Amino acid sequence: MPIAATQSRGLRRYAAQPDRYAARYGNFTFTARDYEILDLIYRYRYLEARHVRALTHGSGQQVTRRLQGLFHNRYIRRYVPRLRMRPDLDPGATLMAYGLERRGARALQAHRARFAVERAGEPELVRWRKDYTRRTEWFLEHQVMVSNFRCVLELALRDTPGVELLSWDQGQETWLRVPIPGDRTRFLRVAPDARFSIREAGQVRHFFLEMDRSTEEQARLLRKFEAYWWYLQSPHFHEAHTDNRRVNVLFVTSGHQRMLNMMNTLQSMPKPNRADHGGRGIFWFGLDDDYNLTAPSSLLGPIWLTANRPHTTRFQLRV
Repeated sequence: MPIAATQSRGLRRYAAQPDRYAARYGNFTFTARDYEILDLIYRYRYLEARHVRALTHGSGQQVTRRLQGLFHNRYIRRYVPRLRMRPDLDPGATLMAYGLERRGARALQAHRARFAVERAGEPELVRWRKDYTRRTEWFLEHQVMVSNFRCVLELALRDTPGVELLSWDQGQETWLRVPIPGDRTRFLRVAPDARFSIREAGQVRHFFLEMDRSTEEQARLLRKFEAYWWYLQSPHFHEAHTDNRRVNVLFVTSGHQRMLNMMNTLQSMPKPNRADHGGRGIFWFGLDDDYNLTAPSSLLGPIWLTANRPHTTRFQLRV
């Protein structure tokens, strides 16, 4: 049993084979599309091939070929959970994700430097560390869930005139410690999977994204709800956001019953403060299969529920 648990957390990191595929990929010359692919993978951190094809200009066949060339020349790396490689254990296509290698990070940085020189500006730094290539299965699958949401969102907004993705941030730079007043001040952490803003007709709405893989216990969910409740009423948030009343926390999960349980947990939770605005309605809940790459606009449709009206009203991801 311990051995099986260890294997389930492992990832198969495919080895590039430039010699074996020399005739096809050995004489690799960068194109504008290759730099576009490297930049995408860097910004998203981990992407499946289907995401790269959807976001990159050009035919899917050509994008796939360039992905293969970048991989076999060690600019990007492939990952797949070990147990997902066994169709007898887990039927269906395996999760094949791509991440940036050190060589790819250096190539992207050099490209940005050349681009900056042409425009007499400063190059945007590529912040990359070797430990980015050493991830567990749980981490990878969670990150691909985030990437899938972002990919569908970007595609949906491309086809929606007058609405734009103003910002997207993820990682430790979005984490915050929230003071909870009382006889003795305590602190809770707000660590969203992503934070983004959408602008429409001059108005901005802010969103915090939480991707749930049905692994968090109720006590942790309660702390998370409480931390967001306090933070979104704090002077720190209000001073940094002029549209501070236009904000929602999105919880995306993979099962209907899990979603209902999360909403019931929030519904039974007493409101921790006397806020001027923002109650349970700031938390929206949705399912990860309510949106997809083939119909990106589904993400902007009425797919979001609240604990206040779980069966009567669905909300749209609009300003």
